[in-house]
Amino acid sequence: MQVSVTPGLSTNGMHAGGYSNYFSLNLTAGYSAANYAFELGVISNLNVNETRGLQIAGLTNFTGANAFAGLTPKEKDLKIKSGFEANLSGAQFSGLANVVLFNVFGWQTAGGANVVKGSLQGFQIAGIGNSVRKYTFGGQLSGVFNVSAESVDGFQLSGLFNVTGGELFGVQVSAVNKAGRIEGRNSFDNNDPTGIQIGLVNHAARMNGFQIGLVNIGKRMQGTQIGIVNIYRGGKMPETRDGTSIGLVNIGSGGYAALYVNELFLTNVEIATGTIKNSRMNNETKEIQIQNALIYSNDPGFMSDRERWAFGYGLKKMYFTRSSTKGMNKFRFWSFGIDWLHINHESKKLTRELSLLTRPTVAFGSRLHPKLRSIYVFAAATYALYLTDGSKSISPYSSESSKEVNGQMLEMWPGFSAGVHIQ
Repeated sequence: MQVSVTPGLSTNGMHAGGYSNYFSLNLTAGYSAANYAFELGVISNLNVNETRGLQIAGLTNFTGANAFAGLTPKEKDLKIKSGFEANLSGAQFSGLANVVLFNVFGWQTAGGANVVKGSLQGFQIAGIGNSVRKYTFGGQLSGVFNVSAESVDGFQLSGLFNVTGGELFGVQVSAVNKAGRIEGRNSFDNNDPTGIQIGLVNHAARMNGFQIGLVNIGKRMQGTQIGIVNIYRGGKMPETRDGTSIGLVNIGSGGYAALYVNELFLTNVEIATGTIKNSRMNNETKEIQIQNALIYSNDPGFMSDRERWAFGYGLKKMYFTRSSTKGMNKFRFWSFGIDWLHINHESKKLTRELSLLTRPTVAFGSRLHPKLRSIYVFAAATYALYLTDGSKSISPYSSESSKEVNGQMLEMWPGFSAGVHIQ
């Protein structure tokens, strides 16, 4: 047991750094070779070789400081090769910072930062940030940032950014998340668990898991992205599938434009971006695409008593035929999906109330000639469901298809679309 006023003025005498204690009470700052059960420092605690049990300091806890003091680089390497590690096995609490020279097996909580120069097997909680030089097996929670240089097997939660340069086995939640690799079910080697990033901006050099955010970036993407803007590249491994991007703008592999008429609008324009799922799967008879469409519709009054317009989003799964015959590859397609449109009842004026049109759709398309490689004609069957807070009907058929649902008007009717698709 040790009681100290300052380093050098303690029950262990002038050379407190040569003693290991089970219990230590430091009225200002403590200095020991090691502590094995409980240590309390009003300002700080410093253990040269290791810390076990519970350690509490008003400002800082250090484990491993001065461990190589006075040694040459050769002597330092020799000491490490002999098996020396200045580890924490237990829990640290401090007002400012906890610093461990090697590994942590347990818990660190600091008002400022936790720094581990080895690996973490446990948890870190910090007001500002957590940093681990090697891998994390557990969790990091901070107000600003978390860094685990080699990998994360667990979770990182922070207010500003999370970073791992290696593989993410678990979850990152922050404004900005960055990982080296995220594996999942479309990976070439499917033995790893799936990782997920949730934030405003997510980035992974190889993304075979999940990203949910405003902007998602996957340089080699065979997972799933859900966001406003998705940026990706296809994978490289043969006979593996690419992922799925669901968002307003998807920059990567495939897309189309379409111009068509339906029972409500004389002019409908779709611009779609998405992913080609199986471009490297040579043994499959259909090419599969997931497409996200931005839709603008307008009726200048020919199909209703006043000019109305709409904008919306559609999500579709498309199947294109495959053939080795010249000119016949991707000659036909069929698709199914759903569109959501906000209907506006007056020209150049946005309808403020609920005015939502939902249209499940099944479409069939074909090129007219093998040499027209990019141009298809198509027809689609739809079923429309229009829900509104107002009283204006948009159904082109009998009003018998309308009814009241929780004070809102719901109209339903079968519909159609027909036009030109440019792939």
